[in-house]
Amino acid sequence: LAWRSLGAVRTPVHSCGLNGRSFLVKREDLASPAYGGNKVRTLQHTLAVLEARRARAVAEGGAAPGMLVVGSGGSNQVVATAVHAARLGLPPPDVAWLSPDEPDLDNSLNMLSALSLPLGGRVTAWGASASGTLTLAASLLGLLPKLARGEVVFPIGANTAAGVLGQVGAMLELAEQVAAGECADPGRVYLPVGSACTLSGLVLGVALARRLGLPAFRASEFELVGVPIHNLFAAAERTLRLHTAAPFSAVPLTVGHTVREGAAALAQLGGPDVTAEALAVLESEVRFVTRPDLVGLYGAHSAVSKAAAAEFDAGARVADGAGEAAPTPWMCGHFCAKALAALLEELDAAGAPAAPSLLWQTKSLVQPRGERDEWAALAAMPSSVRRWAAEGEAQSSLRPGCVPAEGAAPDGY
Repeated sequence: LAWRSLGAVRTPVHSCGLNGRSFLVKREDLASPAYGGNKVRTLQHTLAVLEARRARAVAEGGAAPGMLVVGSGGSNQVVATAVHAARLGLPPPDVAWLSPDEPDLDNSLNMLSALSLPLGGRVTAWGASASGTLTLAASLLGLLPKLARGEVVFPIGANTAAGVLGQVGAMLELAEQVAAGECADPGRVYLPVGSACTLSGLVLGVALARRLGLPAFRASEFELVGVPIHNLFAAAERTLRLHTAAPFSAVPLTVGHTVREGAAALAQLGGPDVTAEALAVLESEVRFVTRPDLVGLYGAHSAVSKAAAAEFDAGARVADGAGEAAPTPWMCGHFCAKALAALLEELDAAGAPAAPSLLWQTKSLVQPRGERDEWAALAAMPSSVRRWAAEGEAQSSLRPGCVPAEGAAPDGY
């Protein structure tokens, strides 16, 4: 399986105290000083696969394929792909921002970061048409010419078999940290669920760690607790068991489908076939928190997650393994704050569990800024995109700021 380190490091497990509660945090946000978060694990494989395909195409006398990365306006994947493709010396990615998220400064910052980085010559976003804002269907149709040119598409959330195996590695890493005595064996692991890539990899990682005999994930109350970040996916899980019911096992972006695809890839590569064990984990040790008041709308805080993030920003005490103060994670409304809210609510309801709860911190601590003029690039975007970026308000006292309205200078940002 193709792999590149991308300069990433082993992510530590830190302890957190918050107003009488205590829990662990898996610091995926510290995976890379260039840009961390859970996307690094997927890109270690997916960018390497692209690199291998390009080399093979040239060796066979063909043209090396480019890449197209797809996401919404506040996509972490777009930023991560642009950052780490440049570090590998790959051609800049073409980008398709298919739709806006809810206006939020965190989302606007991601678009500005991406615009400051090397991008390909074909960058598209939702925008004005004769009938108003382009629909998602129209945006998807716009991708067809790029597919016809043979570009390798990085789908939403990088949910591919290679990407999932990157997340398997993250869970094996945690198992090794438990085995080495670096942290306690967690009871419940809380994480946001978007494309289902990370959760699916963690499910497979649990099954593989147990097959390998690693002394982790043995707590009687062990659970993977997923919090869907999209209101529609949360509703589908709540009413139809979208991620676990057999009828949806062939539907992309569901955990059932992604676990099966990842297990098949692992076996095809010569690893053990843990399909049965992984599906057993999915059935009995995965739980979804789908309450509408906690999930809210896609791409923004709910009232519940905003309150949890505000409490965290004001009072969290994060420490490394030596007990020294560690950087405070970024509880973005798009992803991490929703998982944090579920964790805090359940700690408050049940008290301290026998085995500690763990938050899987997926949002990068670093907000990168490249050498391109992001303000000039933003000014060239459709007016609907510029309005969306300007409407995003800061949601955290730790990250004040704004994107100036059209025609303003960036001095106030």
